Amino acid sequence: MSSPNPAPPQSSLVKRESGAPNAMDDVASQLLWLATQKRPWRSLAVVAASRGVPTIEVANTFAKLAWWYRGQPSSVADFRDLSLRLADYQLRDLGAQLQNEPVTVVIALRSIYENPTVVPVARTVEAAVLCVRLGDTKAAAARQTVEAIGRDKFLGTIVVRGYNAAESKNGKAP
Repeated sequence: MSSPNPAPPQSSLVKRESGAPNAMDDVASQLLWLATQKRPWRSLAVVAASRGVPTIEVANTFAKLAWWYRGQPSSVADFRDLSLRLADYQLRDLGAQLQNEPVTVVIALRSIYENPTVVPVARTVEAAVLCVRLGDTKAAAARQTVEAIGRDKFLGTIVVRGYNAAESKNGKAP
């Protein structure tokens, strides 16, 4: 005997498993991404305001967010130890990459106190974010960094927690 109520048709929607959302879809990641969309950019410098700030981790996060929300390839350029002698070459290469490919490049940089090459590199890219370490970065160091690079380059500031002397070249915060 057949049932008077037929079984509902199979849904074409994909069921989402219960659990944590994708890391790129959490509210904090979305707010971070939106805060960097004040103006268009395809090259972003992640600049440390003081010694030992983990800019490579922040740059990796931004590259993942750029890929996730733009759907374009993104990469991280680790220029934390770039010498002034090689800066022009690397910046020309970066410019060619941005001109020839639909890509986003996020550049990790140390502080101006650790590597003076930070200033010309950050001035060359389209936008920058300043990374300060909670409890360690002095306001004067952040201010001097912004003044050296130019306030107009910066989209905002990211606060990271704690201090790890192993991440700094000489183990001291300014």
